[in-house]
This record gives sequence, structure tokens and C-alpha cells, in this order.
Amino acid sequence: MTSTVQDLIDVAAQSAVDAGRLLRQRFGAPMQASTKEAAHDVVTEADLAAEELIRAALHGADARSTVVGEEGGRQHGATVGADEPVWLVDPIDGTYNFVRGIPFFCVSIGLRIAGRTVGGCVYDPVHEELFTAADGCAWLNGARLPARTSAPSAPPLVLCDIPNAGGPPPTAETDLLAALLTAAADVRRLGSSALALAYVAAGRADLAANADVYDWDTAAGRALVTATGGGYLSHPDPLPTRRRGSFVAWAPAYETLGRAVGEALHTDSLAETR
Repeated sequence: MTSTVQDLIDVAAQSAVDAGRLLRQRFGAPMQASTKEAAHDVVTEADLAAEELIRAALHGADARSTVVGEEGGRQHGATVGADEPVWLVDPIDGTYNFVRGIPFFCVSIGLRIAGRTVGGCVYDPVHEELFTAADGCAWLNGARLPARTSAPSAPPLVLCDIPNAGGPPPTAETDLLAALLTAAADVRRLGSSALALAYVAAGRADLAANADVYDWDTAAGRALVTATGGGYLSHPDPLPTRRRGSFVAWAPAYETLGRAVGEALHTDSLAETR
């Protein structure tokens, strides 16, 4: 049985790579997708197979593990204790991209112990990029990611899927998007919160945010961002697994902008949509 955070993350990372291999084999092939809550919120057989593979590996690493997955819900290990590993698993973050043949999706596995997010991994199987975080350090394919500097870029690159699809957007969401554009931010919609967070950690983006996410979408990315000196806020904290919440994460130079976005996401009008 493994015990240290790094040991656990090593197992999670290998399971993410193994699941990613399965996803890469099925990517681009004809597949059936079932709609969940919205037309763009779908699940495939690949999601289910990948999550089953990951669950088996995590329970094998530590039988005390509790695994909370997007598709399979919450499953406890042999015992339950305050210091047990709690895993937040999204077998395909960006499933709609996956289904449509867009090569931008990932496996995301976050680790929480005693209520603290202590590590995680995000694996992009198309580009074979493995982001990992443990004990306050982060790596990309085994190379240490340096802490982000405080030097800002101009304009800031913001990754978000706001406003969300599925109906007329709340005024608060359109107002937030307009405010970001007015502030000369370069705003891009990518369809994967986990990869957006990994990109902030790696210095490819300056801020990531979303108003329609669950805990498994961001737990791993949160560990990556904070390990490289960035900040993270969510409403609520931690994010729910039975209803959606919102988050924002930022590189050090963008704390003021990040906190302003977080405040906007915490308005009553946005809260009513989740």
C-alpha cells in the first residue's frame, strides 16, 4: 500500500496515461453518446471504460481510497477515515470535443486528503502531455514547472466557457464576458476546464474560469495552479459533486483580475443558474 502523496500521484498518473491510451484508440472512431443534462453534456462508453480502469488502479494503490467520479459517483474503499485519500476523477474532461473529433480533451484526477487538495494529474492523450502536482511542486512530462513570475503579459489570455451553452445566458455572465473584453483580455473558449487550468500552470494562459463545473473538473488543475504560485477561488469551496459551482484561477500577476472575476461569478444571478 502506498502512503505518500507523491506515491499516490505516481499511481494516478500511470492510470491516467493508461486511460488516455484507451481514449486515443477510440478517438475519431464512430461512437454513440448519451445526453445528460444538456445537449453538449454527453457521456460515451469510453468515459465509462476509462473511469473503471482508473478506479481499479486507485483502489489498488490504497484500499482506503474514496473515488468520486463523474460517471460512477462516489465509491468508498474498505474503510473510511478522516485522512483517507479522496480522488476526484473526470475520465474525459471535454467529452463533447472528444465526440466531435476535436483533439482537445483530457483525463483529470485530483487528490484530496483531510479536506486539502494536495495533488493531481491532467493527461492530454492526443498531445501526450502529462501535468502532475504533488507536495507543492508541478511537472510537465517529468520536467519541473517553474513558479510563474509576476511579470504580466499584454493582453492577458483568459480561458473560459462563459456564457455557458444550453439556453439564454444570464445577464451576469454576458456582463462578465463584456467586462473581460473591455479590459482588453484575449478570451478563448476551449471546452475543458482541466486543461485550461493546466495551461495557466504551464504559463500558456493567465486566467481560467467557468460558471458551470463540478469538483472533478477542477481538483487536479487547482493543485497545478497553486503549485506554480497562482491563485484559485471557487464558489462553493470545494466545488459540489451533485450540483454545479464556479471557479477562477490566475497567474500571480493577475490576482486583481482573478478576484474580480471570482466576485462576479459569486453573484446571486449566477448562483441561481446552478
